[in-house]
Amino acid sequence: MAALSLLVVAQCYRGYARNGSRPLLFLGLGVALVTFPSLLLYPVSVAFAVPAYVDVAVLAQLLGLLSLLYAFTRA
Repeated sequence: MAALSLLVVAQCYRGYARNGSRPLLFLGLGVALVTFPSLLLYPVSVAFAVPAYVDVAVLAQLLGLLSLLYAFTRA
């Protein structure tokens, strides 16, 4: 799933760089924020027994979903 998300983010960035399309930028940002924080923070929390990662991951996913909503409604 992370590899597919990385591919989507890269394609969105390429589209933004080529066309200057803000919705593509926010689409890539949203996909990245929904996917990667939980993948990166979960192993850290298990290794150090820190349950506070949940707050950061939930906040990042919320911002990612808001970014996706902006990309879809402003396109």
